[in-house]
Amino acid sequence: MCNLKSYLSCLVFSFMVCQSLNAQTNETGSWLVYLGNQKIDNKWNIQSDFQYRNHQVLSQRNQYLLRAGVGYNLKEQNHNLLFGFAYIATDSYDEVNTFKATRFESRIYQQYLYKHKLSDVYVNHRVRLEQRFFPNEFGLRGRYFVALQKPLKGKVISKKSSYISAYNELFLDIKHSRFDRNRLYLGLGYGISEHIRIETGYMIQAQKNINRGQLQFILINNLPF
Repeated sequence: MCNLKSYLSCLVFSFMVCQSLNAQTNETGSWLVYLGNQKIDNKWNIQSDFQYRNHQVLSQRNQYLLRAGVGYNLKEQNHNLLFGFAYIATDSYDEVNTFKATRFESRIYQQYLYKHKLSDVYVNHRVRLEQRFFPNEFGLRGRYFVALQKPLKGKVISKKSSYISAYNELFLDIKHSRFDRNRLYLGLGYGISEHIRIETGYMIQAQKNINRGQLQFILINNLPF
C-alpha cells in the first residue's frame, strides 16, 4: 500500500539521481511550483501559480513567474474559460536566450480547460493563447497541454492516495509561425488531504536544439473559498 513514507522515499531517491546527473552533465535544473485553483461557486473560480526556476538543481536562478486568472465554467465544474495575467523575470542561461541582463515580461492570456475520465485515469486538456509584452517587443504564442493522472490504488485521487502524473505541452510561436518548445513530464503525487496534494517529477524541455531536464517539486492547493 502506497503511503506518505514510501512517497517521500521515492522523492529523496529521485532527487539523489538528478543531483548525480546534474553533477555529471550540468544539464539538470529544478522548478519549485505552487498551483492554486480556488472554487468560488459552481461557475466561478480563481487560478494562480508561482514558479521559481533554477538553472541547476536548487541553485542559480533562471526565472520566477507569477500568474493568476479568473475562470468561468460553461458547464458545472467543466469547460472552463479563463482570462489571466502573468509577470515573469528571466535570467539568460544558454544560447537560446542571448540577452545579458534580467528580462522582464508582462503577459495576458486566455485559456480553455476541458477535463474528463477514462476509467480510472483523469484527463485534462488545456488550450492557451498568450500575448507577451517585453520592452520594445511583442510576442504571440499558443499552447496545447494534455495531462493524465492515474491513482496507484482505487479509482479516485483523494486523501492519503498516491498517483502517477504525466503531461505533454506543445508551444507554438504564432507571430513567427514556428515551433517554440515542448515539455514532457512524468511524476508521482500524494494527496495530503482532499484539497492539498504534493507532487514531484522530471520534465524534459525541448527548445530548438537544446534538451534540458528539470526536476519539479509541486504543491497543489484546491481549497475552495
